[in-house]
Amino acid sequence: MRSVPEFLRRTGQDELLTVRNDLMTVQREISADDRRLFPLRYARVNPPRTGRRAAAVHRDLATPVVTVVPDGPGGASVVPYDLLRRSLASRGLDVIMPEHRGVGLSRLDSEGHDLPPHAMDVDEAVEDLRAALDHALVGRTVLYGCGYGAYLSLAFAARHPERVGALVLDSPLLAPDDELISQRAFRARYWEGTDLRTDTIASTLRRLDDQAVIDARRAGPVILAVHEYGGTGDVRELVDQLAVGRGQLTWTSVWQALTQEWLQSTRYVSEPDLVARIAHTQLGIGAHADGGPLDPLLISGEQARQVPSPTARSLAPDLRTLASGVTAPTLVLSGEDDLVTPPQIARDAADLIPGAHLLSVPGTGHGILDSHSQLAQIAMWWSAAGMGGELLEHRERLAALKPTPTSQVLAHGLRLALAAERYSPWRMRLESARARRAEAQFDPSSGKAARGPRL
Repeated sequence: MRSVPEFLRRTGQDELLTVRNDLMTVQREISADDRRLFPLRYARVNPPRTGRRAAAVHRDLATPVVTVVPDGPGGASVVPYDLLRRSLASRGLDVIMPEHRGVGLSRLDSEGHDLPPHAMDVDEAVEDLRAALDHALVGRTVLYGCGYGAYLSLAFAARHPERVGALVLDSPLLAPDDELISQRAFRARYWEGTDLRTDTIASTLRRLDDQAVIDARRAGPVILAVHEYGGTGDVRELVDQLAVGRGQLTWTSVWQALTQEWLQSTRYVSEPDLVARIAHTQLGIGAHADGGPLDPLLISGEQARQVPSPTARSLAPDLRTLASGVTAPTLVLSGEDDLVTPPQIARDAADLIPGAHLLSVPGTGHGILDSHSQLAQIAMWWSAAGMGGELLEHRERLAALKPTPTSQVLAHGLRLALAAERYSPWRMRLESARARRAEAQFDPSSGKAARGPRL
């Protein structure tokens, strides 16, 4: 007896497809070796002044078409970015956002079952962009990619240069080995103390490890998360609290948020399960986890062990070898505090792409599309107008733009938690100690009992 089709368990999909008038469907081949078709979805929003006519006539050059490819591979694009698309359309841009295959509304085959593992392929994902543009009758587009989306966008621009009028690479990923750059940069800042801004934080973390207050082998993901959401100041605050016997509740809460699968997966928003083959087998995410002190790859390394090991054949190509083939005017965006895809990677991209401009933004981390939407939209609009390079003259003003509301809420929540522990009465300290003991009894990353009470 056949199992119940997945679409019968994915409540809400039919309603989304029915009530929304911005969703398009293109039938794509599952893979080069599997010619069966599956519905690939993309969202398209036209500027209000031009209406539906511009959606069908790609030769209307007065309306720039911007294709936005968000980070992933497990992130969706249709549901999470409604406000972004509407904002761009209200400013006169014709916006297309393809869904990543295996995620959200592009997760199922034509029979309503999850796409098979062999459908999860980077080369096919690159061609998904071409298929969406062909279906939308768009000859040339301004292409904006973030993170994994920047990898796909750069590959597409090198493979189909005639289709890209301008290219924006936000926090780009260039090759499977790039996580080594991230690992080295993170440890240099927070463990080795080679950065004068954080040398005292690093020395305190080493001392806390020596005193068995923390376990440095498990601390990397927590410190990285606090850095990305709150910045160096919040890392310092957390470490200072740990040094005086507080901060355990915040530490444990961040760890649980990073390791609890149900917190990492939200239907139609974040669905990393099917695309784990792309993440860990092709992009090699987690392959360089070494179990050493303050390894930011600890959790991704545990996840990588659950999928087939990458081979030379399955690894995605190093785009440094293809970057010179990009002919479109290119703007590379990089947060100066990005430790997920550090600025060195962005500099490599800007150096290798002919004529590319690098905009390094102070005080920002990974994924400007998600953390600073206003800045990302300005980059799209100026690039569509052929003025992307001129944004470098406005670097300080761009850095002063407010973060997205989601980023502000996350940062504010983290700071409230730290403030509560700093000024908490004795009862809060007692609860912190209890949470610390309970968390120490079981190590989610290994499935085994922890050796001791260290964080």
